[in-house]
Amino acid sequence: MLALAAVVLLAGGVTAGMALAPQSEPQSVRSSTPPAAVPVSRQVFDDARRVKVTPVVAEEGTLQVADTGKVTRSVCAPGAVIESGSSPVTVDDRPVVALATSIPLWRDLAPTAKGDDVKALQVELARLGHKVSADGTYGDATKAAVTKLFKAAGVAKPTGDLPVASVLWLPATSVTVKTCEVPVGAATSEEAFATTAGTLVSLGLSDTLSNVTPGDRVLRLGELSAFVGEGGVVTDPAFLEAVRGSMEFAGWQRSEGSEPLTLEYVLAAPLDVSVVPPGALFALSGAAGCVSADGTAYPVTVVASSLGQTLVTFDGLDAATAPTEVELTSQAEGQTCR
Repeated sequence: MLALAAVVLLAGGVTAGMALAPQSEPQSVRSSTPPAAVPVSRQVFDDARRVKVTPVVAEEGTLQVADTGKVTRSVCAPGAVIESGSSPVTVDDRPVVALATSIPLWRDLAPTAKGDDVKALQVELARLGHKVSADGTYGDATKAAVTKLFKAAGVAKPTGDLPVASVLWLPATSVTVKTCEVPVGAATSEEAFATTAGTLVSLGLSDTLSNVTPGDRVLRLGELSAFVGEGGVVTDPAFLEAVRGSMEFAGWQRSEGSEPLTLEYVLAAPLDVSVVPPGALFALSGAAGCVSADGTAYPVTVVASSLGQTLVTFDGLDAATAPTEVELTSQAEGQTCR
């Protein structure tokens, strides 16, 4: 009987000991508990979007050399590209400069000249990188730009005047030659100097985008890109030439424009951003918010969010010096970092 009581007491003691001993937390419960802090990763963000663009294509045309004499130099060849600002031909040792102006130049221009043709010249000179204001008056800045342009073309002592015979007018900033009509050694005439293939003049954005990250933008095709100008128009000659030779453009041509031409639309200067979980943000107001790291609240700007990740930039810090961890602890109501 005593032995039985001892067994019962022993069993009871073991049971009580098990009840009082600390219980280990199941692994499933432990892993579901959110950490106090999570690591912050970094990535480059260019806000790439696929956008529809509208090509503007010039019809086949002709190029006319106004100067009279014998052609002593020419870069004309089928398939060759003639760009505005270059000198594709020389007549009697006088370089002729190609210029793409919105109005074909029809008269000799010199200082004090005024008019829409002067303004068109100034717009193109500015596009070529010269410091000229398009005010419609042929002043000192225009004279200096013309002087520099013709000196680069090979004129030893340019005067700064612009004889109309020294200009080969282009319908676009670059054209592709289809045929050459006046070879080296032949005399110029009223006939065409060359014929041009249909030229891609510009690309214009067709889409209206929302929630786009602020900043200058470029259109991108492979490794090439071009700035998008005012009104969403791209006129960069090298980029247009690349687009014209692309499979995307060929598909657009085959469909006769019924299928949209789409290109990438990205930030010109991609952002180096920090990636944090949405739960780390507090005091959000629009794109402005806060995160906490090591007990310190940091102001951040939300750039984008997707798939449970929020991309932010730390105000006043670059991503390299920003905190490497952020806290998930809840913040008191009304707490802010600004």
